[in-house]
Parts: sequence; structure tokens; C-alpha cells
Amino acid sequence: MNAVIDALNFRHACKKFDPARKIATKDLDTILEAAVLSPSSFGMEAWKFLVLQSPGIREKLRPACWDQAQITDSSHVIVILARPDQVAPGHPYVAESFGRRGLPEDATTAYIEKYRHHMETEVLPRMNLYAWCSKQCYIALADIMTAAAAMGIDSCPMEGFEKDRVERILEIDTQKFEVAVLVALGYRSGKQPPRRRHSKEKLVEIR
Repeated sequence: MNAVIDALNFRHACKKFDPARKIATKDLDTILEAAVLSPSSFGMEAWKFLVLQSPGIREKLRPACWDQAQITDSSHVIVILARPDQVAPGHPYVAESFGRRGLPEDATTAYIEKYRHHMETEVLPRMNLYAWCSKQCYIALADIMTAAAAMGIDSCPMEGFEKDRVERILEIDTQKFEVAVLVALGYRSGKQPPRRRHSKEKLVEIR
């Protein structure tokens, strides 16, 4: 079978981690490399990855995450931060991001203007910048989980948390970053429940 499909079949939202098993540094580095290589709209990379391995900080964090055991029992927790203010048209981060392409100044200016137009006419009428950045963060989340699964490492994506409280505990500068989603990583403990999916015929339409 295809290696990617094998990894996706292995992956599930792991609820019970073995606290005694830790991810090797080289494997964690591979997972983070996959995160950094993730695609994003306009190449904005509207994220930052905060890796939590300290038991102390995760003990403090757990009550703000619905007291879910994955926070403390997993090997690591990655907090994916969005950077909504920094992707606003006109922010220096946007110019810096486009400037990396090494294009002539007029071409860079044209790209920035195209970006501004898209944000003002397509994105901001429908959602705020935090929501748009979070959509990008979920692309990286998927790559993190797939890369982990390819190495036999389990994961659990987590939206069950109190955002403001988590940001206070982690001392996040919310003028620059906001928490989008968390993912716990480690190794499963015991047998996991069966996966449930609708059929491909129900979910896929080809025209």
C-alpha cells in the first residue's frame, strides 16, 4: 500500500498516551521540519510552533484544556500560534515575506497589492484575520500529524481549551500571536478504539 495511506491509516486521535515513552529528538526535529515546510496561502507562513516538553508547564496548562490527560501524558505538545496582526496588508511582515522572492521592486509591489486586494475583497468580508490565519495553521497541523504517523508516533489534535487562559499561562504576546490549535504527540497506551469514517462514495463527487 502507499506509504502516505499507511500513515493515515495508522493515525487516529490518540486519547491515551504512554507517559513513559518519549519522542527521540531526531524524530521530533523531523516532525517540526514537516511543520515548517507546510504550504500556506501567499506563502505567508502565518504561524509559529511552540513546543512544550516541560512537565511543569503542561501541568499548569492541563486545567485550561478541559483537564484532558493528553496534555500531561503525551511526550510533547505543540501549540500552533497564529499571527493575525502581522499578516494585515501593510504590515512589514507581509513586505518581508514577499521580499524573499528576490523579484524586482515593481514586481514585489504588484504582488503586495494583489495580496491586499484579495484580503480586502475575499477574506475580510467573510472572516477576521485570526480565522484566516487559523485556516493556514490547520494545514501545518495535518502535516505534523501525518509526519508523526509515518514514524509510528501518535497524535491528538486539540481544540478543547480556553484560549484566553491558555495564552495567559503560556505568556503569549497576543499583540503578535494567538493560539490556534494544540496537538499532543507521543505513543499510544493500550488498544485504541476503531476508526469510523463515512464511505468514499458518500464523501467524494467527481464531475
